[in-house]
Amino acid sequence: MDGFEEWAARAVEVFGEIKPLADRLPQDRFEVVVEEHEHHGGAAGRLLDTVAREVGLRQTVEVRTVPEQTPSSFGLAVERRLRGLLRDGGPLADRARQAGDAPVRRAAARARELAPRAVPVRTRDGLVLDAFAVGDRTRPAVVLVPPCGMPVALSRRWLRALGADHHVVTWQSRGMFDPDGPAPGTASGVADQADDLLAVMDAFDLPAPHVMGLCGGAVLALDAVHRHPERFGSVSLWHGDYDFGADSTKTDHQRDVQALMELGADSLDKATAYQKLMHRPAALAKIPERVAPLVLYPYATPALFHHYCRLNLAIMTFDITGLLAGIAHPTLVVTSRTDTTAHPAGSHRVARELARARLVEEPSGDHLSVFDTSIRLTGLAVDFVAARHAITPGHR
Repeated sequence: MDGFEEWAARAVEVFGEIKPLADRLPQDRFEVVVEEHEHHGGAAGRLLDTVAREVGLRQTVEVRTVPEQTPSSFGLAVERRLRGLLRDGGPLADRARQAGDAPVRRAAARARELAPRAVPVRTRDGLVLDAFAVGDRTRPAVVLVPPCGMPVALSRRWLRALGADHHVVTWQSRGMFDPDGPAPGTASGVADQADDLLAVMDAFDLPAPHVMGLCGGAVLALDAVHRHPERFGSVSLWHGDYDFGADSTKTDHQRDVQALMELGADSLDKATAYQKLMHRPAALAKIPERVAPLVLYPYATPALFHHYCRLNLAIMTFDITGLLAGIAHPTLVVTSRTDTTAHPAGSHRVARELARARLVEEPSGDHLSVFDTSIRLTGLAVDFVAARHAITPGHR
């Protein structure tokens, strides 16, 4: 694969990551502002617009040397990702003129071929979830419980890392990805969300899988395992966002987010007022550029934000103290000393109170670094699941 083919593959992936947020935004175009020498006579813009069409982006993409509009934080998150693509691909604009659209079309076709299989799953209360699967069904099963409200693309690196040796299944939070937006009054409790995990397992016929909870997904995993221990083989909990009632140790970030969730969950009117604040570019200040379009997704519209607050507040205020003593499954608990989002003390306590837990505290790494799937982290996950399933070298 030559340089342009590699760039086209990366561009298709980036556009796939911005598409969920872009689909929720009212604007019909994105502007990417560049220096005059980066404009390439319009070739750079045509290149990005070609990728946009291939992945089904509704908006057009314009590369300009002078901005015509002032983007919101949402538009700016998208445009920064596209600007990053041009930093790498701008010099390839001449190649693009020669090669035409074919490399981009091939990259998009390959991305569709490798994408997780999408499967609609009906919940016990009649909703339809977007579930996804990768890997061979004959391999050991892993159910990935994602962070509340996040597009599946945030977990895609985990799906790829684990999918080579496992049958990996995940889903997107109830109501958060309905084309018409979440229905008013959709059930949002922890039990409702944990029951979605069981519905996904039923749909894929997964007996005693390993369950892997990320961030707030760790709480849903613990609730499901506590209520239905016979349905799970082992557990891993990654940078969990835990509540222990009055005894909780939480970061400033956890307390601030919980306060915001309380306001947004109270009513749609309050959610609408506070969602407007997320339009300010300052909302991007502490969010890494790579994940910003994914992390901002739940804030994109007032209705989406209100529903997200209801779901996430239920998780953040769910006291797990009574769950831990009753869980005897082999469990891997992972955190880092420098996580200022979900306090590592919560993971330490979970590991202490579970009967068969192993704690791994990484020396560094912020909360979002778990989604970068370093070799170290993926090795931890793969080795732990392998040990539980006694996988031999001939059947990895």
